[in-house]
Amino acid sequence: MSPCSASDDEAEKRRTLQATGLHSCLAATAAQTTMTKQKKKSKQKKKENNGDADALAKQIQQTTLDEARRRREAERSRELSRELCASRHDGVEWCEYEGEVNLPEVMRLVDDDLSEPYSIFTYRYFVKNWPSLCLLAKIEGETVACVVSKAEVENSQLVAGETCYRGYIAMLAVNNTYRRSGIGTALVCRSIERMRAMGCAEVILETETTNTIALSLYEKLGFARDERLFKYYLNGADAFRLCLPLAREDFIDDGLPPTPEAFSAAPPPGERGRSKSDP
Repeated sequence: MSPCSASDDEAEKRRTLQATGLHSCLAATAAQTTMTKQKKKSKQKKKENNGDADALAKQIQQTTLDEARRRREAERSRELSRELCASRHDGVEWCEYEGEVNLPEVMRLVDDDLSEPYSIFTYRYFVKNWPSLCLLAKIEGETVACVVSKAEVENSQLVAGETCYRGYIAMLAVNNTYRRSGIGTALVCRSIERMRAMGCAEVILETETTNTIALSLYEKLGFARDERLFKYYLNGADAFRLCLPLAREDFIDDGLPPTPEAFSAAPPPGERGRSKSDP
């Protein structure tokens, strides 16, 4: 072998070793980069999981607080309702809708008191299907106030196979002479207690945003503003939808004769008259 060939072989070996070392170095660098990325992803995923767990815990805590607040509001409403239902108002006769003989009285009161027009079919929809929730206050034989309500199955609130109802106060009207006497409030309380006895989990209604007297009455009874309905009425006025959660453990005597047949399942939902619930 010539000296030149030996030198070339040595040079080739050195290049091979250098290439092998470079490849190993690149491989190690790539492996380190991959591990770093994996660690970052692992930390990020752990952080996200911790964040999800924290969010879930906060959501559970908020739900618990909301439910506790709902129960407190329902209890306060029930206590107030008990007090108002116990007040008999001397000279006032509380009675249920008895049939067509009462319809002109209800229509007269509502038409005189409320700005929203109703057809006779709207009245009949309520009083025919839920006569026990159409309550009247009479003084010396004259109907001076009325409340018209309904109660329907609320499918979204079926709990453990239990049928839940949602109450709805459609109309409340009081003769001008007897306003601010508490008769309208007492009628609303009696209607609420009947809906509670039917299994209603809540009661809703709408009233004009400018009707401060009605808002004060309902909020005093525990109703809370649920949402604002823009241009809800035919006159273009906005409305607040109010909601009252009910605690159903105790049924409060409303001072009216019991009507067990009225507490049977309500008929399927029909068209709902757009209403204004005013005192």
